[in-house]
This record gives sequence, structure tokens and C-alpha cells, in this order.
Amino acid sequence: MLALIALLLILVLFVGYLVNKGTTLTAQEALTNYLHAVISGRTEAAYHYLSSASKAKQSLQDYKSSNSLGNGLIAQVIGGNISFVVENIDVTGDRATAAVAMTAPDFRLMIHDIFQNLGPDGIPEQTLEALTFVCQHISHYLDKYQGEGLPMRTAKETFPLLRESGGWKIKR
Repeated sequence: MLALIALLLILVLFVGYLVNKGTTLTAQEALTNYLHAVISGRTEAAYHYLSSASKAKQSLQDYKSSNSLGNGLIAQVIGGNISFVVENIDVTGDRATAAVAMTAPDFRLMIHDIFQNLGPDGIPEQTLEALTFVCQHISHYLDKYQGEGLPMRTAKETFPLLRESGGWKIKR
């Protein structure tokens, strides 16, 4: 009986530790969770990591509208190619600044590549001809990027964080 009580006490302490750990994330853990949520299109989860001042500027609904990645399939394909490394976090009291190296497809280069050869003037007027033309050209770029791989670029970005009563939050 005493062993059962001791086991239950240990279980309660362990669960309490896990619950407390989830509410007191480090600055790096909070930022990492936020970035994963944004990249995967989970806007509600990302909003949870914003500071109260950031939330005061924008409601959850407005945040979701302005940060939605749209079509889930495209977001998965593109988001799956984005990675990041939190290189450094400078903490001063209740404020922190994180330096992050983000690697992603070079969207500017890809869009320039596509529209350089696929301007609106070159699209036929007839619906079926336009369908064939656009599908062939888009398929060409899908094949190109599948074969050659997506052009990638890495950029350094900084993220300010604030320590609030609920833990570290991102200031946007």
C-alpha cells in the first residue's frame, strides 16, 4: 500500500513537472515553436506565441487572415523546404533578441524565372489553348525544379522576444 502511494506521488510530481515545463519555455523553445507553427501554416498555434502587445495590435482572426498560407498542399510543398537554425539569443532581463539563419526556396528567383518566360501577353486568348499553354509551362517548371532542385537561399533574420507572465513571447 505504501509503495502504491509513493508511486502515485511520483506520478503526480512528474505530471506536474511536465505541465509546468510546458508553460515556462525558454526563449529558444518559444521561438522554435513559433517558427515551426508559422512554417507549417498553423496560424492559431503561432498566434499563441505572440506577445500581449502584438496580440493587442491584431486579433486572432485578423492574424489568421493575414498569415494564412492558403492552399494546404502548396504550403506543405514549400514549407517542407524551409529550415532554420537559431544561432544566438542575447537575453537582457525580460527582453531578448534572437539571430536566426533561415534557409528557404529563393522565391524571387523562381517567380522571376517563371514570369520571364510566361508573361500575360504570351497566353493565348482561347480558353482551351490557354489551358494547354499554362499547364505545359507550369509543368515545365515543376519538372525543372524537381530535377535540378529548388534554388535555395539562406538569410539572417532577427526576432525580438519579451518575457511575460506566460513565458517568452515573440514581439511582432
